[in-house]
Amino acid sequence: MSSPLVSIIVPVYNVEAYLSRCLESIAAQTFRDFECILVDDGSTDSSPALCDEWAQRDPRFRVLHQKNGGISAARNSGMDAAQGQYLVFSDDDDTLHPQLLSSALAAQAESPPPALVCWKYGPEFPVSLPLQLRPVPQSADGLFLGSDFANVWGKLWSRELVNGFSIRFDESLRWCEDLDFVTRYLLALYQQNGALTFLLIPHVLYRYEQQRPGNVTSRYSPDKLIYEQKTLPEVLNLFETQLQQDAGRWGPFCQAQLFALIGRLADLYRLETSLSPARRRRAIRGYLASPATRRLLALCGQYRVWPSMRFCAEHGLVRAVFFLARNCYKPWYKALVRIQLWIKNKFYWGFRALRRLPPQGKEEP
Repeated sequence: MSSPLVSIIVPVYNVEAYLSRCLESIAAQTFRDFECILVDDGSTDSSPALCDEWAQRDPRFRVLHQKNGGISAARNSGMDAAQGQYLVFSDDDDTLHPQLLSSALAAQAESPPPALVCWKYGPEFPVSLPLQLRPVPQSADGLFLGSDFANVWGKLWSRELVNGFSIRFDESLRWCEDLDFVTRYLLALYQQNGALTFLLIPHVLYRYEQQRPGNVTSRYSPDKLIYEQKTLPEVLNLFETQLQQDAGRWGPFCQAQLFALIGRLADLYRLETSLSPARRRRAIRGYLASPATRRLLALCGQYRVWPSMRFCAEHGLVRAVFFLARNCYKPWYKALVRIQLWIKNKFYWGFRALRRLPPQGKEEP
């Protein structure tokens, strides 16, 4: 039996309510020469039974059962077992457009080997079928700023390159593991071919489930700053390779990185954080003193994006002060809210009543 052209890797963990819909979308692909590797990552619900049922129903589906090790460990197991020339990743609660594989492979066949084929993702698929899909060349910074850069389930990966450079997911990361994998893959692709080309299919071919309870993407974690700090050096290496001395393209990249930096610093003061004030201060000092952060700030100075940095800092400081007031001085914050409501009720509405003005948003009977 010949090896399939594509291996689709799906890590599965306690997602019984969404799994069938995901696997049905994979089985409905118009391109049929694929294998789907389901990696049961120690699920405790009926997900393992559903995986086994699909493997019995369709020979293209295979199941690996393992102890719970996280999404990175599950994806690594899937890559070790894959036999296809190309790899595609899918989360267990998301769905694939029927033309995803056929469109991606057609784009790959028309492009040179250094090209990385990508597609857009979103909450809904396009309405019209069939789609006339023609990939659009993209720069690395354009792809990054368009939010299509740092995900693994929106791209067609070469298994030969992944294995040749021993690229695997970092199992110590609980955040930014996708960004880490993408940057190391692209650096390896550039090292092998001396060039990078991005082809973006300008349609949503991957539908994600954003509102699922317990979704990792939407879950708050105070350690996100630490994980992003680990991935920042490789991101800077990649973009220094791609953007070189083009100040016009460095500006938007640095601005996006600064927004992310300020946002993560402000997250340390969120109401639900479990970090003590001392740990917050250590985290902030450690991040700002790291070589990668200093390198980023030096690039901001070199390419004169300080106005963007000041704008980010001002907005970030407002967020930080707000979260600080809510989290560290909750009694004061609640008292201020009560005072504000009391003043509004006693004076504002009374003032409007004296002047015979209706409340905002309402009409007099």
